Amino acid sequence: MQRGNIMNKHASVLLTMAFAVIFFSALSASAVSYTLQIFGNANMDEIIDDADISYLEKVIKGEADNTKFSDANNDGTVDEKDIDQVQNIIDGTEEILVVFDDTARSVEIPEPVKSFVYHGHNSYVYETVRAIGVSDRIIGITDRFVTPGGNRYSKTYFPELLSNVESVGELQTVNYEVVNNLNPDVVLTDAREYYDHTKTPDTPVIALDVNITNSKEAAMRYGYIFGKVSEAKEYVDWSTEIENMISEKIKDIPESERPLAYFSGYDLDRTKFSVPGTDSYRAVMIKNAGGRYMGDEIKGTGSQSVDAEWVIARNPDVIFFSAGNSVLGYDIYSPKNATEAIDEFLKRPEFADVEAVKNKQVYMISHPYILCGGASGLIGSLYYAKWLYPDLFKDIDVQEVHQEFVSKFQHLDLDVNKCISAYPLPE
Repeated sequence: MQRGNIMNKHASVLLTMAFAVIFFSALSASAVSYTLQIFGNANMDEIIDDADISYLEKVIKGEADNTKFSDANNDGTVDEKDIDQVQNIIDGTEEILVVFDDTARSVEIPEPVKSFVYHGHNSYVYETVRAIGVSDRIIGITDRFVTPGGNRYSKTYFPELLSNVESVGELQTVNYEVVNNLNPDVVLTDAREYYDHTKTPDTPVIALDVNITNSKEAAMRYGYIFGKVSEAKEYVDWSTEIENMISEKIKDIPESERPLAYFSGYDLDRTKFSVPGTDSYRAVMIKNAGGRYMGDEIKGTGSQSVDAEWVIARNPDVIFFSAGNSVLGYDIYSPKNATEAIDEFLKRPEFADVEAVKNKQVYMISHPYILCGGASGLIGSLYYAKWLYPDLFKDIDVQEVHQEFVSKFQHLDLDVNKCISAYPLPE
């Protein structure tokens, strides 16, 4: 399928959507549907407010059913004390906050949280807490962020981690002595299977990952944990506006006419390719951008190794490769490595008849920083959308959106136009 043909067929769509960018900021963030996973959210909506007090009053009177988070103080009984707890949460004066985490544990957190350690795998949890303004509270983080050569190491993107934060060891071999000596108010982890909370018994451990499917609710949970609810709400509203804008622009494109997109890490041996399953976050990003995902036949969230023939037989219209921080990222200022990798792939004779290769629709995106997680994954979807539908998204400057994320929510003096996080850049 030719990308130009797609756009010719959808000229009317472009005209219809031309005003989308004008009104997308007015779209309601209430369209987001999730349940805030904090005890006290008695009515099971997206926020803790007076409606939860009203609901608890009905529960106590026997006029409403008890819910998962009605027992705000987690003492086993729903009573007036829970109303007091909800009022304290609303006022920001609670002494204990009970949070439901990714491992279905009810974790009691002493408030306020003034320090934390991040047992981090990806960058998305830290991006989220930095977005709500608590980066000054981090005192420890895993080795991959603070050791040169680590796969999340960046002088440009994480400068504060390199000067003020102590390493707590590697992801799978945590230095619990260091954690205990740091004595944080809480440990955040996105890799709970590698953290033994019994080794730091005096510190609550919250397993709460951030990914493209849970980012809004996770941001709000962190907002309550750190006493930054309004900041979290602003962050969620901003990302919701972008998400709504993308979906509005692509909603009228029939599934059958959407470009078939293939995603893979670009393996160094160049003989095997990894294809994430249909439920993976990488697939979600492509679908959110308006593409058909070539790995839909692979079930689940894991990846399957395939050979070149598998890719060739499916004939993708567009190919997306992810690249590590030696090729793309906030510390990369030359496209040389990305250009060489793409050019080498385009020259492979076995792929010569693949539509993506014939039309030079092969792109690379930063694996550590614009893939899968939270708002950064949303920005990745916007890059995809610009590549897939350049005319439909011609009124959107993806780097301007990217810059707003970096400047306003990551609080960095960093010019995204000077570094190479995606290549080649959308027109």
